[in-house]
Amino acid sequence: MQDFKPDFLTAFGMIALSAFTVSWVMWILGRQYWRQGMSHAVLSTAVCGVAYTIFALQAKLGIIELQVIAKTLISVAIASFTIALQRFRESHEWVRDTALMWLPIAASFALAVIYLPEDLTGFNRMQTVVTVLQTFSTLHVLYRLRSNSPGAGWKLVTAAILIQLLSIVPLVFVKDRPSPAVGAAMPLDALLAMWGLCLVLFLKLVISSIGFLIMLRDRQAALERHKALLDPLTQLPNRAALVRDMTSAIGASASSQRPMAVLLMDIDHFKRFNDQHGHLAGDQVIQTVARILKQQSRAKDIVSRYGGEEFVLVLPDTLPHEAEIAALRLCTAIRHTSIVLPSGIELHVTVSVGIHSSIPLPGQGWQPLVAAADEAMYAAKRGGRDRISISSTSLSPSAAFAAA
Repeated sequence: MQDFKPDFLTAFGMIALSAFTVSWVMWILGRQYWRQGMSHAVLSTAVCGVAYTIFALQAKLGIIELQVIAKTLISVAIASFTIALQRFRESHEWVRDTALMWLPIAASFALAVIYLPEDLTGFNRMQTVVTVLQTFSTLHVLYRLRSNSPGAGWKLVTAAILIQLLSIVPLVFVKDRPSPAVGAAMPLDALLAMWGLCLVLFLKLVISSIGFLIMLRDRQAALERHKALLDPLTQLPNRAALVRDMTSAIGASASSQRPMAVLLMDIDHFKRFNDQHGHLAGDQVIQTVARILKQQSRAKDIVSRYGGEEFVLVLPDTLPHEAEIAALRLCTAIRHTSIVLPSGIELHVTVSVGIHSSIPLPGQGWQPLVAAADEAMYAAKRGGRDRISISSTSLSPSAAFAAA
């Protein structure tokens, strides 16, 4: 056992080979996310592989300059991964990214000029300070991503970066730190400690790379789920999304004992419009109405395409007279909006709106509320269209006053 010495050449060589393998796997699995940060994540892993290759050469040759190059490349790898996170959050500030990349490189070479060749320990300690500052920068970017990355990927990346930070911070305070180039003269426990540190930092690289890929895939899956709940023509929530959101709104209204209003809106004479001008013109009308509804609604309102030329709006915490004012505003905005067809013809459309306002019962389904608003909407149609009608089962003015 006394003759056992860890072989840095073999250890660093295997770590380098593993890093290159991870970068290749990341490239294969993440090519569809290339512009979303994967290119920089792959670069980070590959550069780390090059750095460990140079560390292996230094372990064999004992050339100080190789250590400077290797540690500079480690800084490049950290900077590249930080930029990958910035790309994930769709941030493209080239001045910032250039500074993230080149400032650590400049710092490494400046430290080499100041400390080498006389003070290798001082160079190593100050280079570790640079690495710690870079790692804090990466953590800061991760912190800003926390609300948009709730899955396991963000947790893996954050855990990996924290492990790296905890591993390297103590090195700032170590005065007599060995170098792989002098491994033969090192005590066995020091050699094992340095070898273990290198393996921990490599595991950080692997875990953070895998975590970043999971982050990208989770976001893609979330986007696809979101698209599945959108109407493709108007980009409003579709009927499935309406049922989900309305069920939640009913529960909140029942708990707070505050009324909610349901508006069912239908475009007047839409079939005749389609027959006269074609279905593409009809699509343009539906898109125009949808845009007006989005523009005129509050952030907490639920605006959805119910089907065909019908729209449903759910107005939480809204009294009957407030719902009536909102419906009148929407009718006026739609009536006064010009729709210019590709042929140059300028048209105007109107809508009929049915309103139902009530305090739902706990556990009540959404169907009775929409049915009541639908009945009121047909009453508006029978009354001449381009008007609103309030459901007979809505809250009375006295009940609305009591609810307020």
